[in-house]
Amino acid sequence: MNFQTRSHQGVVKMPTTTVQQLLDNNLIIFLRSWGSHDYDQKFTQEVMHFLSTAQADIEVTSPFDYLENLSSLANKVRISLLLAHDYFYKLENKNSFSIGFEVALFISDKSEIAWATVGRFNLHKITKQTSQIISACGTDRDRQVLLPVDLLGVEKDFELRCGSVRRGSDRCQEALVVSSCYDNSLEFKVNDTASDWTFEPSKNDGTYWFSKIKSE
Repeated sequence: MNFQTRSHQGVVKMPTTTVQQLLDNNLIIFLRSWGSHDYDQKFTQEVMHFLSTAQADIEVTSPFDYLENLSSLANKVRISLLLAHDYFYKLENKNSFSIGFEVALFISDKSEIAWATVGRFNLHKITKQTSQIISACGTDRDRQVLLPVDLLGVEKDFELRCGSVRRGSDRCQEALVVSSCYDNSLEFKVNDTASDWTFEPSKNDGTYWFSKIKSE
């Protein structure tokens, strides 16, 4: 997979979104830390420990059950984030708040891309003809308060959205777009006169971030 990122900071700024590409470019992690970036590497280690083990051992076990409505790959992504949450919630944030994360994770295997998000992330699938929203984040409070309703590692219960998409035969005409906004919104439009798409922010002075993810 490859990606292109674009952002604009308005009057109220979101924390920096860092990107890591791992597992021979088949895994992309977008991470937004609310606290300190000192914990970013530990987060990645917790996620990678399960995913790399699951890649090598199909019978790998975890304390979390597989969900029947998700594919095997999507379940692995889900469990990797649940394990990371378990670590930060029970250890780093045990006595007081130290760190919380927004995260969007994508992993590719053959014709499937599995994804999972926590926090202020929306996900669109865009083809040459259509723009389709796959997952929308948060509540009305996410539009009024900078700190997201859901952060990984902070509260016992949090919303983890996950799933997977199948790639078509014409992969060069398909893309996933993951985006975040505060005091703003983005609309992605297919361009009828070209094999590409455009985006329109509702406010020029509002904050937004997005990344376009394509198969290689």
